[in-house]
Amino acid sequence: MRAVRFHELGGPEVLRLEEVAVPECTPGHVLVDVHAVGINFADTERRRGLYRKDEPLPVTTGLEGSGVVREVGPGVDSSWLGQRVAFLGSESAAEVCRVEVERLIPLPSALSFVEGAAFPLQGLTAWHVLHTVARVEPGDTVAITAAAGGVGLLAVQLAALAECHVIGLVSSREKADVVLRRGAHEVVVGAEADQLRDGVDVLIDSVGREASALGLRALRPFGRWVCFGDSSGAAAPIDPAKLLERSLQVCGYWLRTPHPAQVWKKGIDEVLSLLVSKQLELEVTTLPFESLAQTHRALESRRSTGKFVVTLR
Repeated sequence: MRAVRFHELGGPEVLRLEEVAVPECTPGHVLVDVHAVGINFADTERRRGLYRKDEPLPVTTGLEGSGVVREVGPGVDSSWLGQRVAFLGSESAAEVCRVEVERLIPLPSALSFVEGAAFPLQGLTAWHVLHTVARVEPGDTVAITAAAGGVGLLAVQLAALAECHVIGLVSSREKADVVLRRGAHEVVVGAEADQLRDGVDVLIDSVGREASALGLRALRPFGRWVCFGDSSGAAAPIDPAKLLERSLQVCGYWLRTPHPAQVWKKGIDEVLSLLVSKQLELEVTTLPFESLAQTHRALESRRSTGKFVVTLR
């Protein structure tokens, strides 16, 4: 089968399209014939050695995808065979991917394979950041960094659907138009973020270092700052004493953290329902599998918007 791998850390040029053996279907896993692969900023960090850096090389890139289950391993319900699925899992950028059965998501017939590859990592992250961690309520003012990115555009829509006042933080006027179209009530461009002072209930942050100065300054009393990424580098350390006067909270979120089963299922059910009903819309750029390195370059340029998906079938 074909797979996109890297044998050394570095820029997009280290990615190679290679012929490799089909993985063995081990207990608790299935094999999926992959139709589409979602590409994330975390893929670029993994390739550069900034994320999951202890993995032995070579590594097949990719963290999510969609396709059809072709084989089930020992202990797995045979009813999965032939099912259309979306999934979360390592080494998804291949014609066949081995996936833990717990990371499979039945793909509704109303959604395409491209849509199935576009939502799992970013859609579930956006939902859990807002609802499981920040626990947003109607009327909350929610500010979202990198609001034109894959997670950002979904978080903008989900926060608006939760009846929050949504402020999108972006790096350019072009991105501002995209974020407003997806339901943000206000957009703040670049250094204009300095104006956000004591007026935000929830700050959703995937940027890290470049948002460090904004974090505590923007929050009003009892505000929540949820960090789930550091695309600009690690955020500055926070002195807990600075949280006391306004009773602030700083929280983290990672999709790979084991979730209570009912919480995990609720996130999947709600995101899928919103996608099928078109209340939640994906902003997807689709490219062929052979162009996967091009998607990495686009993500690292920080000029792109929405989600990249590469297709295999």
